[in-house]
Amino acid sequence: MSFLIYGAGGHANVLADLGSINGATVPVMFSDDAQHHSEDGRVMICAYDPLLFPALPLVIGIGNNKVRELLASKVRHTFTRLIHPKVVVAADALIGEGTVVLANAVIQANCRIGNHVIINAGAVIDHDAIISDFAHVAANAYIGGGAVIEKNVLVGQGAVVTRNTVVKEGTVIPPLTVVGA
Repeated sequence: MSFLIYGAGGHANVLADLGSINGATVPVMFSDDAQHHSEDGRVMICAYDPLLFPALPLVIGIGNNKVRELLASKVRHTFTRLIHPKVVVAADALIGEGTVVLANAVIQANCRIGNHVIINAGAVIDHDAIISDFAHVAANAYIGGGAVIEKNVLVGQGAVVTRNTVVKEGTVIPPLTVVGA
């Protein structure tokens, strides 16, 4: 399997590494920074071109929720999801297109994860939780059972969202914060 990445920074490099762990190749990383070049020469980095590898799916490797949303509306490639092999995902959990789930994350029973979401390393999404489109649940954060994370929310590193809590669209939860119902 091969896929493309839109982005060439830190998050994009994590996704490229995840691809190699899963046996995939990444022939191109798209970057809006025309001056950006690959240091090792293994991956071509260039401006987005919908005619370049049109049959390959793409994932947006940019951590900023609003930028991911903007790019998702402009990109003409299809999207793929990336899930690290060291992730636990319940059989009935639904994970949307363009979403990435990184190492040691846990997604429990009956969870609904939207499109272009980042579930970062070590995050836990408990049963019946809903993570809406373009959200980012940072490393080691915990989302309680039945909680709803609305669109474009950033849940900071190590933050806790208690069960049945609704976090409104665009909210930024600082690291190590507890947010309750």
